[in-house]
Amino acid sequence: MVQREFSESAIQDYLADTDVVFLATVGSGGAPLGMAMWFVHDIDRLVMVSVDGLAKVRNIERDPRVSVVAESGGRGSIAVLAMAGEAEFMSGEERLKWGERFRQKYDPHMEGIWGGPALPEDRRVFGLRPRILSALGI
Repeated sequence: MVQREFSESAIQDYLADTDVVFLATVGSGGAPLGMAMWFVHDIDRLVMVSVDGLAKVRNIERDPRVSVVAESGGRGSIAVLAMAGEAEFMSGEERLKWGERFRQKYDPHMEGIWGGPALPEDRRVFGLRPRILSALGI
């Protein structure tokens, strides 16, 4: 099997046309917790935002190992991108930069959810430098 790289144009293009990924974190008892997530990305990082204190945030604080799956299509034509890595929380200017990119991608929805154009203080921004586990149909 050929090792695929996150920076490949086909993978970057696929993610640019994708709105939701599924994030899996490791729960305190070892069981996975899967959640649908909005995201933004660049050539080497996948970034998500969550309300502080939720189970997925607590899980990442305790164990940063995560997996992420993006999928599209249906019977006869499916594309799946499976990734893994270690999530890292962001702060300061980096947090604000990614928060702004997130707002731009999902506006006008984010301003309603956030109660305005700025990333709220109770949001945690985290990202990973994914390694590709599988890229089917991409």
